[in-house]
Amino acid sequence: TNQVAARVKLPLLPPKARPSAHRLVRAAMTRSWRRVGGFAALALFGAVLVLMTPGAEAQRRAKRRRSTGTAIVSDRPIPDSLYQHLQMQDVRRQASKDLTATDSYKCSNCPLEKDGRPLSVRIMFVDAYPAVQNPTAQAAAAKLGIEYSCDNPELAVAECFDWKLWTEGWVGEFANTFLLQLNMNVTTLTRANFSAAVGEVYKGGSSYTRCVWEVRLGNVDLCVGDFWETEERRGISPFASAMDSDVLKLGTLSMGTSDAIRLDSIFDPFTPDVWALNCAMIMVSAFTLWLVETTTEMNSDYEDQLEEHVRLPWYKGMSKSLWLGAMGYVSGGAAHATTTWPGRFIALGFGWFVYISVSSYTANLASFMITSSTALGLISSYSDISDAAGNLCLLEAIETMVKTPGVGKVSYDDYIPAIEGLYQGKCLGVQVGRNEWKTIVRGGRGQATICVDPADTKGHSTCANPDGLVKKIEISGCQCKDTSKLDPLDCPEDCPDHRKYCGLLEIQDEAFAFYMNFALPVSTRIQDYVSAWIIGLRQEGAIQRMKSKYIDAVTPDVCGGAMEQESQSLGLKSMAGTFVISGAFMVTGLIWHFVTLFMRPKMDVKARGMFDVASPKDVEGEVAHSSPNANGHGETIKPLSQKNPDDVWGSKHPADLSTMQYDDLCGKLAEHQKLITQQSRVLERTERLITAQEGQLEQILNLLADLPNKAAAPPPAASKAPRLASYQADLKQARQSEMGGGGSFGMPMPANEDVASSRHNKTNSPISNLPDDIGRRPSSSAQNGQNENPLLGFLSGLGGQNR
Repeated sequence: TNQVAARVKLPLLPPKARPSAHRLVRAAMTRSWRRVGGFAALALFGAVLVLMTPGAEAQRRAKRRRSTGTAIVSDRPIPDSLYQHLQMQDVRRQASKDLTATDSYKCSNCPLEKDGRPLSVRIMFVDAYPAVQNPTAQAAAAKLGIEYSCDNPELAVAECFDWKLWTEGWVGEFANTFLLQLNMNVTTLTRANFSAAVGEVYKGGSSYTRCVWEVRLGNVDLCVGDFWETEERRGISPFASAMDSDVLKLGTLSMGTSDAIRLDSIFDPFTPDVWALNCAMIMVSAFTLWLVETTTEMNSDYEDQLEEHVRLPWYKGMSKSLWLGAMGYVSGGAAHATTTWPGRFIALGFGWFVYISVSSYTANLASFMITSSTALGLISSYSDISDAAGNLCLLEAIETMVKTPGVGKVSYDDYIPAIEGLYQGKCLGVQVGRNEWKTIVRGGRGQATICVDPADTKGHSTCANPDGLVKKIEISGCQCKDTSKLDPLDCPEDCPDHRKYCGLLEIQDEAFAFYMNFALPVSTRIQDYVSAWIIGLRQEGAIQRMKSKYIDAVTPDVCGGAMEQESQSLGLKSMAGTFVISGAFMVTGLIWHFVTLFMRPKMDVKARGMFDVASPKDVEGEVAHSSPNANGHGETIKPLSQKNPDDVWGSKHPADLSTMQYDDLCGKLAEHQKLITQQSRVLERTERLITAQEGQLEQILNLLADLPNKAAAPPPAASKAPRLASYQADLKQARQSEMGGGGSFGMPMPANEDVASSRHNKTNSPISNLPDDIGRRPSSSAQNGQNENPLLGFLSGLGGQNR
């Protein structure tokens, strides 16, 4: 209390008036219990109100059920997870339709109307080989003797409008499978049933896009055919899940073959980027091998061949290593000599690279050499179209997808009219789907009509005027008028279009990369059911079985493969593994090399066992020195060459050695042999240096022996006397030092009075034969080249102006 009063600057209470501690605690507890009692009273009052509320008993029972694990779904549930939220959306969407709810969309005999009857739908079948076909309708038309066409209202037979008869084609049989399971009330339509309302909103010529508009307007619930799911069509109508994907190919007219000799054909097995990486790999491996192996004297690759035991300069060593790398690549094996383990690792990586690279090149070169001629086309790549400011013939559905600058676009409603546009010279290339290239172009199967009306120059399969003139193109199915000729190739006048498109050449170009999904336009009423069945059948492999049945098995390549132009050059993706593995070996070798350099000072101080004592460097076989043994007596330490076999092996019976001891001994012997080799090289260099010095000494001795024994010259002028006296004093002192120290060449010097006799004594140094005027300057005659002292010229060449 006093502390609080002091903080707020109040007067302190007298000691008797101050409240005791227990009074303060009791007062605080009284106030707390009053608050707790008030809250308890309020809670009790609220509980009474809840119990008196109608329906409280039902809520209590629901709470007890939830505690025991029984779920109760209220009229308006609150989702507490994304999954429950999505379930609620499905329930609301299903409730908004006039259909009965179902647990799974992949169901049989569904969907149903609200009254339980099968749902009534309208399905349009787009007749096109090899996607959708009606064999029963074809047989009926042949029986009636009329031309088969379910798309022409005047030629369509009754079998065209029975959905259960559209059972052939990779899309037709696939759709018939799930339509039989759904068992809906189907009204069958074909392109003969296009409505006039679609013609008001869509002015294009694609019947596929027109069917999509029919779904948008509610006239059709499902279109069955090989529809592309494009961005434009996605904005018009919903699509079911994708069935398959299509790869678009680029074709052009073949102009024949070229038999010209190509000098660069030997580089065809690899792409230019692979060749560049090969050169880089050779250079890197050559540099790393030089870096590792040039530090050891055991490798003779980097020694000068003209001068023994002389290392090459760095630029010559790198050049030779590069040459060895190139030789190893072209010869199919490593050409470098390696003496260190890091170098061996790098050589292993380079050898792996050479092995895979040479093998791949050889195998791929054989395929190029088989083809003796090269097919020529209007273009050789997609960029040639833009370079020539030409056009590309393509389908109208993907016209908006091609946005290449400089490439014009000529759109058509079907493939055969687009290919005919190429033959008519309207474009330099044509876009064809993968399935159609296999069936129409290479398989020689297909029929179509082309509008040739002068008033309609688009060249589509139908004319804008229904009464316009059309021409029929029969790639297959044509018959000769002469019944004795069964092969249409025998009557080109009757069947001019038979296998007409075998002259097309496929252009392999990564710049022309277009991929499309095959999907079915469908209304929202049955979208979930159709998508569920498509996903299930696709996972079972039904699509691949259908395509193999109706495309691969029945459409062989009738044109042959001679006109195909496929790039077989190996790229970086094919050779990436080789470069990675080789690079890993080289990096490992480099790391090993640098670690070895770092650890070398520490490794040199390690003990070497019985080879710690090396042989003397002066003369092999002499006693090196003596050291006291454990008994204090001197023990002579011999070099390895003077040791007895018992001293080397440590036993009188070498057979008692274990394998480990023997291997260790062999390793130490090899190491010692390496040291001996290095010392021998140093000794050879020392011997060469001594030999060179002996040659210089011999020249000096010969010059000294040829000096004339003449009398001393008259004294020079007075100005030169001090210098001459100084020279003579220095010479006398040098003679005395030679007499006392054995001479500059390690030989005793004679006395001055024995100079004359020492000339013929080979044991004494002839340097005493020097005349007293050796230190004089040369006279004018000597400067002019007359009577020049040869010894002075030789010494001045060796030591300059030094005496």
